[in-house]
Amino acid sequence: MAIKLNSYEFDDENVSVRDRMEEVGGKDERRFVLSGLIVGKSSIDEIESELDLILDESSKADYGAKLSLRDGREFSVERDRFERKVGEEELIGAFELELRAGDPFEYATEETTDEWNVTGSGQTKEVTAGGNVYSMPRFTLTASGGVVNPSISDGTRTIAYAGTVADGEVLVFDAAAGAVTLEGEDVVPYTTGEFPRISPEGTTLEYVDDESSSHTASIDIAFRDRWW
Repeated sequence: MAIKLNSYEFDDENVSVRDRMEEVGGKDERRFVLSGLIVGKSSIDEIESELDLILDESSKADYGAKLSLRDGREFSVERDRFERKVGEEELIGAFELELRAGDPFEYATEETTDEWNVTGSGQTKEVTAGGNVYSMPRFTLTASGGVVNPSISDGTRTIAYAGTVADGEVLVFDAAAGAVTLEGEDVVPYTTGEFPRISPEGTTLEYVDDESSSHTASIDIAFRDRWW
């Protein structure tokens, strides 16, 4: 497939990519160096414009650019370095672009979604991730009747909210963002435990709530497959 940076598609025959890991501030950071040529242009202005396009697509701050090396997958990156040269006689441009990804994982461009209709405390749900490393899910729980002290577990990690989710209210456990909200308001101070994960080998999720609950809710499960 063609290598893409946001909407810009590189010429596979004239670009190469080097991928390496570095430890920065005690955490893994992934770096990519794209080296390439701009050929087939009829003027210096066209070459310069093409190089400007690459520069513009890599200028997103806070890892806001998307680098795709494989179909359906992407890294969130930002530019670290961009060097360019133009050969006026040959009408060839050359560039070297260094990008860094704060998150070393490669993510699916599309979310995987599943529905879980809960009708009792202790109910389970089988879910499987499609990458080669666990995924961080988002659970969007919509209560039917009052749901008291709801929790979701993967058998090892359990995230629990201490409180009542009234009929029709929405509680969100978002593992990727590290956030828990009730009707859009932060309720992390009323939450305990660790966020569940979805494994490529398959995960059995369990829903538990208080005896005084209605025990009925719909839970939308969403996650992006990840690769190392």
